[in-house]
Amino acid sequence: MYVWLLFLLTSLSASLAADNQKASVDFLKKFHQNDYKLEFERVQIIHFKKQYMKKCEAVTFKYNRTTAVINMTWEFTADVGYNYNLVFQAYKFASNEYRQFPIRFQVNVCDAMKENFMGSQDFTRCGNFTGCPFLKNRTYRICNWSPDEAHFPPLIPNGRYMVEIQALVRTEEMFLARGYGTIYRPIVKK
Repeated sequence: MYVWLLFLLTSLSASLAADNQKASVDFLKKFHQNDYKLEFERVQIIHFKKQYMKKCEAVTFKYNRTTAVINMTWEFTADVGYNYNLVFQAYKFASNEYRQFPIRFQVNVCDAMKENFMGSQDFTRCGNFTGCPFLKNRTYRICNWSPDEAHFPPLIPNGRYMVEIQALVRTEEMFLARGYGTIYRPIVKK
């Protein structure tokens, strides 16, 4: 009886995980827009847990007069593999503070890279990052990366935003970062 119950639970959890991954990929396919522009400002690492990461750094600088880019370096102390998820929570600047905005979602990093979420396929353009899986004791570097607004959620209102990015391995938090930017629509004369 016990073996049968264990088999049933294992089969159900594998089925749910497969359905959840398919739903995540379908969700990411909807992230295409040409309605607004993004003026990316900066990213900062708030904290990271040393039990999962040996190093986690992000430096934002002006690549040219109009474009801010990020250089990132990180190293895991445990094999994360494909179990690396990001939780995004948006905040909109209003009344002189960032207030919670109703955009919150979780994505698997490997699935997000396959779907080019926020231009994440450009991670491999510069640096030594080649993609999933994420292995321990290997230093990963991304250089001169900037988010691609064409792969953001559609119909976001104009304004200044902060996005909290919480990195999870299974259910444990690895790091917390914040990204800042402005959404605007260009004025077009007819």
